[in-house]
Amino acid sequence: MGKQKIKNEGGVIGTGAGLVNQNSKEFKALRQLIETRSKEQGGEDFVVNQLLSLRFQMETYIAKEHPGELIQAGEFLEGFVKALKIRKKDFAEYIGYKESNLSAILKGRRKINSDLALKFGEIFSVNPEVWLNIQNKNELLEMIDKDKEKYERYKLEDLLKQAN
Repeated sequence: MGKQKIKNEGGVIGTGAGLVNQNSKEFKALRQLIETRSKEQGGEDFVVNQLLSLRFQMETYIAKEHPGELIQAGEFLEGFVKALKIRKKDFAEYIGYKESNLSAILKGRRKINSDLALKFGEIFSVNPEVWLNIQNKNELLEMIDKDKEKYERYKLEDLLKQAN
């Protein structure tokens, strides 16, 4: 058997380990440096970094197999609107939506459709599939949580036995 290749040879903090000790003095120093620099940023740089952070949060959420608490796509959308300091009424008007319908999306009572996903993709530079994937992931997780036994009974072996 050959030597296993390590993708990130230096690890997250250069130690070769993939995990970060959030209690280490190095991590605390890095966190302090980031917080200090964040406070020093000008208005536009701060907003750009907030938007980038939201995009990373969305992609991380999708990548997690079991994210714990569900985050609705509308919650991320609300983060973008707040970061830009845009009134919800103005945003709703801009995308051709009633304010009440936008409010329903932000609260997770209404879904983001393909048209909105494309608009949000253009406005916030987030792949439209990300918006839809968050919704689909949440729907699947809710169904699994609600009816796990119902779906666990479906097995390829059982199908093959039944078909033969």
